[in-house]
Amino acid sequence: MRALNNDRQRGITLIELMVSITVGLILLSGIISIFVSNKQAYRLQESTNILNENARYALNQIQYDLRMGDHWGGVEASAISLETTVAITDDCAESPALTPIGFIGFEGAATAPLSCVPASDYQPNTDMLIIRYGQPERVWSEDIVTSADIYLRTAIGRRAAIFQGTALAALDADIQADTPYPVHPATGTDTEFTNYRFKTAVYFIRKCASQDFGTPNVCDAADDTTPTLTRLVLSGTQLVEEDIIAGVEQMQITYGLLDESVDPPQIQYFDATTITTNSNWNRVTNVQISLVIRGEEYDATFTDTRTFNMYGGFPYTPVAADRSYRRKLFNFVVQIRNLTRA
Repeated sequence: MRALNNDRQRGITLIELMVSITVGLILLSGIISIFVSNKQAYRLQESTNILNENARYALNQIQYDLRMGDHWGGVEASAISLETTVAITDDCAESPALTPIGFIGFEGAATAPLSCVPASDYQPNTDMLIIRYGQPERVWSEDIVTSADIYLRTAIGRRAAIFQGTALAALDADIQADTPYPVHPATGTDTEFTNYRFKTAVYFIRKCASQDFGTPNVCDAADDTTPTLTRLVLSGTQLVEEDIIAGVEQMQITYGLLDESVDPPQIQYFDATTITTNSNWNRVTNVQISLVIRGEEYDATFTDTRTFNMYGGFPYTPVAADRSYRRKLFNFVVQIRNLTRA
């Protein structure tokens, strides 16, 4: 038999092995680089999508409350009385929670313009807005007599009263008398009056998204630095914080009055201080709101040096430490339906 050729049994040399490993590493490095790049692009795109979704949610929340603002169940605000003395925990002294004023705004400043918002929580130079109304769902009298919540009781076309559920029986006779109509669906009895839950919402920008570290319920050095659109909502006899959307860096609001001295009539917008000085809150027909919202992803390759021109002529430039976040300016206008109809 023919002898085997030993040259064909040698395999590969060390040099060939090292070359093949090097080429493989180069190819693997390229694949990893493409994967990392695509993943980063996906995360940035996802952050942008979340940013837009957050903006829609924030606008929906504010718009709903503004459109409901000054709803008193068929009576004028001037015909509403506070029937029982109710102490609201951490109330806003500048505009108490149980005042029958549909909405009122406050200009941003270096410190919080409302005492009900802790100084440690307030994002400087951001506007604030308080909205009040009777919620649209009817509440039967027999269902609230043991409740500590606050209600609005309305006699359409006559007057209304703000009261605590447990004080229903102590209301004045003209807002208390029973008649056969309308009736409770279960027991067949109720009054001629309509009850609504009384809502107060105080919108502001908080300095942090989480208050779980450091001092509880306070933004401090142990918490993050993500500004968050927040509102204080009346629950029972206290105002409690509700987080709406994280990443809202700035909020500016102006208020529109119909100027009928020109032809055709036009809406002119003013800041909260001007409206307060001229006692024109009951004449506001439109509200303009500007929000600057940033994404969740920090992009070290990106620097945002833009200045955003917000409603009211307010220029906003992100601080240097936060310029690697992508952000957008959202402007919207809401008609105050209940004041417009009035």
